[in-house]
Amino acid sequence: MSATARLSPVTDRAPESVTVQRDIPFHEVDGETLTLDLYDAAAASGPKPVAVLVRGGAFTFGDKGEFARHALDLAADGFLVIEPQYRLAPESTFPAALVDVKAAIEWARTEGESYGADTSRIVGVGHSAGANLVVLAALTADEPGFEPELYPGASSALSAAVGYAGVYDFHALDNATDVTEGEGHRAYLGGGPDDEPAAYDLASPVGQVNTDAPPTLLLHGTDDDVVPPAQSELLADALGPMTDVVHETVPSDHGFPFHGAQYDDVYERTVEFIRRVGTGGPDTGDATGTGEDTGLPGGNLPGPTDRIDDLGPADTRGPDRRDGPGF
Repeated sequence: MSATARLSPVTDRAPESVTVQRDIPFHEVDGETLTLDLYDAAAASGPKPVAVLVRGGAFTFGDKGEFARHALDLAADGFLVIEPQYRLAPESTFPAALVDVKAAIEWARTEGESYGADTSRIVGVGHSAGANLVVLAALTADEPGFEPELYPGASSALSAAVGYAGVYDFHALDNATDVTEGEGHRAYLGGGPDDEPAAYDLASPVGQVNTDAPPTLLLHGTDDDVVPPAQSELLADALGPMTDVVHETVPSDHGFPFHGAQYDDVYERTVEFIRRVGTGGPDTGDATGTGEDTGLPGGNLPGPTDRIDDLGPADTRGPDRRDGPGF
């Protein structure tokens, strides 16, 4: 992306000198132009790791922006952060959304250096359906059938994956929940398990686990009544022999990453995991604060809530889906 594009009128200024660029095109497919939002902090020095944030929405609804609060904090902590759109069912079925997420990863790997990114360190973070897409992208890195055509030669591999309340086994999900034909994940997969057995298998991360799986953090709410906590247990068991996997619970419901009561804890667990597995990155020096070096990019920064006090509730949280449909 050129310097002119980075200084375009859609650029906003966020707290802690985080620059937010909206609606950057990254994938043109089936007559649709998908865009992403990019978050960057000028104070971060040295090559910055990349975080790709993928929202939920039962594969059928929603738009980028749900992860805005996480994106601001990760950027302030020294990451280059992108949050992409992806195509939605029923108009677009599997593997369309997966291909779009891979296109966002490959965009970051292709364009990221112009923003100061270390394109060898890209981590994916997803919630619910987005967790499925992030983990599946990690497990099917560079698989020809799932790759976009726009970035030949660019890898869709992730250095680490983080899944919040994810959907990882569609067969088990059908067995545990009431599913309406043509809605939610069945709209995404093109039908039920008898109609689309291959999609059920290929879209389920538990069926794609392999020895190339990157380190993975799985968090799930103990009171999740949308996606059963057993989904994360199944994937953790499958990944355990293959890679470094951490599976933990949060005393909350399906929307825990966006609840004020859990946000700081979830954010800290996430960044600590990313740092421990070697994806966390550069020191922002004295520009963002002083104190004991925690090992996080940027050192001992203020807590997430302190960094974003200038924003109102509508700017700092995604939608609360406790009473909403799907995942």
